[in-house]
Amino acid sequence: MKQTIAFLILFLSLNSCIKRNIEYQKLENIKIISVDSNEITLSADAIFKNPNILGGKVFPEDLKVFIGEEEITSVKSRDFKVPAVKEFSVPLEATIPFNKIPGYKKGGILGVIMGSLSKTHKVSFKGILNYRVAGFKSIYKIDHTEELKLEL
Repeated sequence: MKQTIAFLILFLSLNSCIKRNIEYQKLENIKIISVDSNEITLSADAIFKNPNILGGKVFPEDLKVFIGEEEITSVKSRDFKVPAVKEFSVPLEATIPFNKIPGYKKGGILGVIMGSLSKTHKVSFKGILNYRVAGFKSIYKIDHTEELKLEL
């Protein structure tokens, strides 16, 4: 009986700390952060707002990068510790091998360089970001497309 009451008090306390889910705002700052002889690395920021006094963690699940309609690569991100009562950004990173970039097959790396100087590509981030706090889990669908010039 005492355990049930203690659990109930703990549950109600945690529940009152969690006013509502964190709020997904937008995906922004898609940019190229590095280029080497084999790949391009993109970064982006997923912006959230946390109205709660508890933090939690955000982590990606099956978040992919597309160029045009073609799936290119998966997004990498470590579990991100969510600050309490604050707007925050979750850094996302994706590495794109040159052989996956449209134009590579036609002219190798030179084709990518020449093609990217004069062309923009529709770059999309699509998938799921999860938020977990005190045993509760929320899912946020990401579907953001932006025109990006793959300048090297």
